Amino acid sequence: MKQSTRILLILVVVALLPAVVKLQSIIDPQRKQFLPDRAIVSSVVTEVGNNPVVLPSQFVAGAVIGFREVVAGLLWIRANEFFHSGNYEAIIPLTRMVTWLDPHQIDVYSVGAWHLAYNFTDSQSRADRRLLLPAIKFLEEGVENNPNIFDLYFEEGFTMYYWKKSDYPKSVYWLSEAAKRNPPFYVHTQLAHAYERNGEIDKEIEQWKKCIAITDAALKKDPNDERAWQIREVGRRNLDLTLIRRVDHAERAKHPVDVKFDAQFKRLGPRKFRISGNINLPDGARVEMSLIDADYKEPDLKKFTWQVDPKLTILYDGGINGISVQDGKFERIYDISKDVTMHPLAKEKYVLSVWFNPRNTTQDIKDVSGWSGEGITDKRYLDTSTKGIRMIKKVVMLRREDII
Repeated sequence: MKQSTRILLILVVVALLPAVVKLQSIIDPQRKQFLPDRAIVSSVVTEVGNNPVVLPSQFVAGAVIGFREVVAGLLWIRANEFFHSGNYEAIIPLTRMVTWLDPHQIDVYSVGAWHLAYNFTDSQSRADRRLLLPAIKFLEEGVENNPNIFDLYFEEGFTMYYWKKSDYPKSVYWLSEAAKRNPPFYVHTQLAHAYERNGEIDKEIEQWKKCIAITDAALKKDPNDERAWQIREVGRRNLDLTLIRRVDHAERAKHPVDVKFDAQFKRLGPRKFRISGNINLPDGARVEMSLIDADYKEPDLKKFTWQVDPKLTILYDGGINGISVQDGKFERIYDISKDVTMHPLAKEKYVLSVWFNPRNTTQDIKDVSGWSGEGITDKRYLDTSTKGIRMIKKVVMLRREDII
């Protein structure tokens, strides 16, 4: 090709580029309603921290001429490569960019939030609790951009609030919203479990009845629907057991058992300590703990950002990750000497809390404690500060020098 011809073609392409962009907007006049607002776009530039989000020039060109979804898909493939190599820090900026280009890739919101809440861990495999709120906000953004499908409502209600944060009122809210959006069977059954964890047993019973009715309707349409048969039998069993337990728990509440709880903190070395104690509960019960800056207040985060306060310490062991009870005793050694970045201990005062929450435990333990602690008490550490729950909790104030 002659040099003059090549130059002419380049000039033609440049001249036609504005027309292509304009034509794309005419072809798809509804695109604006699917794009994130300016605040989301600006966060890509202003909140990158040590992970700059820079779109390669060929991707920028693809986005400009209308292939945003294609570019987003290619970036998501790249993020998957980072996942398999264990480079989790590189994934979050890419998820930010993918959802900016295509805010309807709900799997990206789901996986990105999961990475934030679960995959950034310390040397003893504890997730960085500071990133939980950003994970929640990332899913909220996904819900705003995809309000009519159940998926991200469910992720928020189950993965974040039920499983990770143990905030059951909010879990009930988000799962209820998911249940309104024509979801699969498991969303309705999980809502029943959330009602139970929230101490709303009457609503749990009604939800199990609803699950049975939903599966009955499905089986009328397709008698060979094995999944519907399975869910219906599970619903019937759980309904019967809940009705039986409601009577049993009411009897236990008349004579609550003193669990004789106590917990001790012992420094073993620099950034190394032991939490131990005793509690009169069956083997397998879990005692939870947290060590948090004394002046900590959860930030009122309006928009998603993965940046966190580098001076903040939130050491947390809760739910199934709590300290296991064996023969009425519990003990765990914490060594955070290798985790200065995640647990900086930069403040002078800390609140150490050690507790048993009956709503976070398994059904066999609840058969002793009751759903909301109605079957237990403690002469020294009964905590009724949270409405409707009888927790057992000891709080100790520590200084930095006690840990360092």
